[in-house]
Amino acid sequence: MLQRKLLLSTVTGRPFRAAALSRGSYPSSGGLPRYIAYSRRVNTNKNLCSPRRECPCSSSGSMYNFGSTAGSSDVCKTFRDGATQCDTTDFTPEDIGLYYDYRSHQLLKRSFGSIVKIYCDSTDPNYAQPWQMRRQLKSIGSGFAISNRLVLTNAHCVSWQNRCLLRKHGSSVKYPGRIVAIGHECDLAILKVDNDEFWEGVCPLELGDVPNLHDSVTVVGYPTGGDNLCITSGVVSRVDVTTYAHSNFRLLCAQIDAAINAGNSGGPAMKDGKVIGVAFQAYDEAQNIGYIIPTSIVRQFLRQLEVHKKYTGFVTIGITYQLLENPALRSFVGLNSIKPSDLPKGVTPSGILVCQCDKVPRTGDRLQTRDVILAINGHNIADDGTVHFRDVERVHLAYALTNMFSGDPCEMVILRNGQVKTMTVELQKPNYLVPEHQWEVMPRYYIFGGLVFVPLTMEYLKDEFGKKFFERAPSALLKPLSDLFSDDAGQEVVVLSQILASELTVGYDFRNVRLEKINGQLVKNLQHLEDLIESVPSDEQFITFKFEGEIIIVLDRQRSRDLHPHILQQHAIQTHRSRTL
Repeated sequence: MLQRKLLLSTVTGRPFRAAALSRGSYPSSGGLPRYIAYSRRVNTNKNLCSPRRECPCSSSGSMYNFGSTAGSSDVCKTFRDGATQCDTTDFTPEDIGLYYDYRSHQLLKRSFGSIVKIYCDSTDPNYAQPWQMRRQLKSIGSGFAISNRLVLTNAHCVSWQNRCLLRKHGSSVKYPGRIVAIGHECDLAILKVDNDEFWEGVCPLELGDVPNLHDSVTVVGYPTGGDNLCITSGVVSRVDVTTYAHSNFRLLCAQIDAAINAGNSGGPAMKDGKVIGVAFQAYDEAQNIGYIIPTSIVRQFLRQLEVHKKYTGFVTIGITYQLLENPALRSFVGLNSIKPSDLPKGVTPSGILVCQCDKVPRTGDRLQTRDVILAINGHNIADDGTVHFRDVERVHLAYALTNMFSGDPCEMVILRNGQVKTMTVELQKPNYLVPEHQWEVMPRYYIFGGLVFVPLTMEYLKDEFGKKFFERAPSALLKPLSDLFSDDAGQEVVVLSQILASELTVGYDFRNVRLEKINGQLVKNLQHLEDLIESVPSDEQFITFKFEGEIIIVLDRQRSRDLHPHILQQHAIQTHRSRTL
């Protein structure tokens, strides 16, 4: 299976959603959100000390008075950092469990003041009508305070925002916030509130470690169904590299069986008072399957801001590849002929077969088609495209690049023409012919003689043909998706999106066709298209547009320029080109 198929899985109908974002009107109070109840009482016939500085061993009948393990007071001493010990008696495992329930409850309750509700008004662009914006929408998400008086949330909660307001738990005041940094690949964003009053009583939450399987987890946020803070609990059921619905990028992710609903996005997933992940998406075709961004991804996002003072993005090695599980294919590429003495220490004769390479120049060595990658940064690659993760787990090989920056050198062990080689490849953000996403980039267009030209992007395909564009779009627009990488930096697929009706274009009824040439010259990108049209000599009567499939459109150059203002006015278009051209 080629990597591209994996990259595009979410937009071909895979039912992931970044649905922890609630779109629509702000919900009023009410509803029946699910809360965790901590209402069990301790057996008052036993002497239990509460986890406080004081040691009220004699208290009876009070809620949650807990002591140590049987015959000792280690639990009490540990929690109270060596405070006065209690008299010890024999306690049942149920009592000890209640102690830890109380401790977890107190740590969780202490974090409530750091969790905020985010009200966002946003206006998305319309890529099918690129001179227009869509109707403004209201949405609700969650976030939480981290160090340096910052708030962490999801990128999809604040994308294309016009106004962002934050409200603390238990408060009625909404404070304006602004975006400091946003990372769309990892679906994370940093907000800042300048009002000092907002930060009174707010303590930053501490980041924990990547959770283990079956760890208990509590998700806190503001999902639909009510106005107040809502808590759901579950366990970690899987840790794997998964496609992020917001960006279509593959990164490490933890799956939990706690419900993550619209509005939960950006809220913390907590264990023992520490954040172990950020809620961000759910699985539509099953119940109670939610996903959290693990803290390793959060730390890499924050580290980029610390080192580079801006978000630089996550990187790839710029290839598509094929798995080598078939014995005949392994033998054909030479894996079965490798001698153990030819391999570096710890490297095994397994890997992936390179099918396509990013053609944009990079410094250092370059991969080639039919190379076999055996190891990346010390991670052995298995024939199924996975690498070792923690003790006995395996994940997608993209995990080996998680902690690296754009421009970093990546050491690889490859098999090329029967020879094992060690090489260093420069890591970069992927340079796709059709960009995966265009977040925070306004759509570009150019109009001449009523012909509307746009660059081919995923956003255009979705806006023009809907989420199932793979079934509805013409094959000429789908083919560039399989080509994957551009041949040159700046190369784009230019599409005739539509033809604005006028006397100039009588008899021309084409749309969504790929432009190839203007007056015999190949078109490299949308900017090049404008340059070619503007440079047509004044003594040349016609401008000829050649499209894929040998389709041509011919316009009278001077008459097109004369009628151009009238065509724009007739269709209420302010300008014939986007401001970014």
